[in-house]
Amino acid sequence: MASRLKTLTLFSSSTCSLCTTAKDSILKVQKQQPFKLVVLDIHKQECPKEFADKYMFDIPVVHLNNEFLTQHRVQEDKLSEALKKFDQTGLVEKIK
Repeated sequence: MASRLKTLTLFSSSTCSLCTTAKDSILKVQKQQPFKLVVLDIHKQECPKEFADKYMFDIPVVHLNNEFLTQHRVQEDKLSEALKKFDQTGLVEKIK
């Protein structure tokens, strides 16, 4: 089965150490499963105000194809599993 197009968006900040850890985990998974990664700094204009306001105190936050996937901690195994489920079903299943 061909894999579905996937874009992960990481809402982050340059002053957030948890965001750095989350990005490292995401990049490790990306080596095994292809997807586009977009990193948006919530303190810069590149980030839509709606998300900057919403996630101000909750970063890092990860969206898969514009749907909420997880926040705070990104576990590589759970992210990999969520991406595989998306490939199979086309549905974004939130990581708990």
